[in-house]
Amino acid sequence: MEKTPKIVPEEIHLLKIDVVKSELNSIAFKQAKEPKVDIAHKLLHNLKDEMLKIELVFSFKNKQEEQLMLLQTDYHFKIEKIHQFYKLNDEKPIFSGVLVATILGIAISTSRGILFEKLESSGIKNIIIPVISPQKILIKSH
Repeated sequence: MEKTPKIVPEEIHLLKIDVVKSELNSIAFKQAKEPKVDIAHKLLHNLKDEMLKIELVFSFKNKQEEQLMLLQTDYHFKIEKIHQFYKLNDEKPIFSGVLVATILGIAISTSRGILFEKLESSGIKNIIIPVISPQKILIKSH
């Protein structure tokens, strides 16, 4: 992985989206002043099948740290030529930051729409997750 491989969008396939957990306290959410959102992620892989899975969790809390909303979503990707995007270190793959940031960005953007729709349909209007740098999330997670 000496040279950073080029991301080819047509070689990244989002195959499945699973909403694993969705909890909402709409009354408390409507009453909350400036709810705080936290994001967590986990990357899993199946190199043989060229698959990556991002587990993404959004958690909204009020100033008292009470849970207002939780959304956990799994994104299943098939990455053609995945071998270009990792090197083995003690038999454990270390993935290219460019690839991880790309699929994390796709997952976050998709979750933005899912969250917007879930909140809108519960009468909570115009809550939009800000644009977030996947690279900054990756740096914070190390």
